[in-house]
Amino acid sequence: MSGRGRQRSYRQRNNHTLSKVAKETANSLPADSPVLAMFKDIAVKLTDRQDRHERLVKLSRDITIESKRIIFLLHSAITTESSEKAVKEANERLDKLIKGPIKSIGFELEHSPAYLHSRAVTAGFQEYIEARTFCSIMESKVIIGWSEVQKEFTYDIKNDDSERSLVTMLPQIDYMLGLADLTGELMRKAINSISSGDSHECFSACQFVRDLYTGYLGLFGMGKDLARKMTTTRNNVNKVEAAVYALRVRGGEAPPLLLIQSKPEWDVDHSDDEGFY
Repeated sequence: MSGRGRQRSYRQRNNHTLSKVAKETANSLPADSPVLAMFKDIAVKLTDRQDRHERLVKLSRDITIESKRIIFLLHSAITTESSEKAVKEANERLDKLIKGPIKSIGFELEHSPAYLHSRAVTAGFQEYIEARTFCSIMESKVIIGWSEVQKEFTYDIKNDDSERSLVTMLPQIDYMLGLADLTGELMRKAINSISSGDSHECFSACQFVRDLYTGYLGLFGMGKDLARKMTTTRNNVNKVEAAVYALRVRGGEAPPLLLIQSKPEWDVDHSDDEGFY
């Protein structure tokens, strides 16, 4: 037998011996042993934590799916009348998200550290912020701030004999990540506005993307998640600036559809994907 074979055989015998000793020791303990009670209590807490994590992942997935549909709804609006109608419907659906799965997340984390399960809900929060800020821009040309969104996540819970406040905590990093993804939607909005002949909307979206990217450049120690999105954000700036350039310089020479089809060379090898990391 080789040296590795003997070593593997020794480990297997040793593990078998340790498991056997542990089992015998557990069987020898009395039923009211504090050690057994402690481990049973730990097992219950771990099971409860895992179940809560799975429920939060499902809620986050529901928020992500509905937020993507709201963004698609806002993109489908072309005329002023259709935009007003789309914004009204989007606000109603966003309100349902606030009163539905987002409120349920608050109940799940009411007696648990929120950051313990932050990775379970971050994807849903990011997509919601992307939809919420996009809707606020189309409605009032203003990006809703983190504090305003956090106020929307505050609920008054009334029972028969008591009243309390419930808060679904929105981490600021999730707000920043969702805002970084907003640049992609603004870039698409600018490109689509060219085909509809709305040059003012294209210039407005371009300025929003520039301002957002400039603000992110001033951040230091932003974290790996946000740093990864900066490459995509910069690509979005390049694309919307190229569209504005074509519209401004060549707008009088070519129809809008031809301007959309013309792409700069740098756009060939870059991906539009701003997915969750």
